Amino acid sequence: METLRALAVRLEEASATLDTLSRTVTAADPAHPAFGAHATGRPGEIGRALHRQWATATGDRAHEAHTAAIRLAAAASALREAADRYTATDESAQRRFRREA
Repeated sequence: METLRALAVRLEEASATLDTLSRTVTAADPAHPAFGAHATGRPGEIGRALHRQWATATGDRAHEAHTAAIRLAAAASALREAADRYTATDESAQRRFRREA
């Protein structure tokens, strides 16, 4: 059961890492001038379009990381519950064998 609990801990750690990443990935986005969005004419249009595409892409990755974090946390919880049930079953079987012996 300790192997299941250890795996649950690792999954929770991965979940926490992904959750942090989901909140910080867009914080490092470069400002629109980095894409030339402040320029006039066609170069500025292209820069603004690139910046929007960048922001959308990093926003999508943030959402995916958040979703994965939730799933990993749920898997960790399920593993912990399974370990607890295995332990309870083992203890019940031991008590039964002691009564029968």
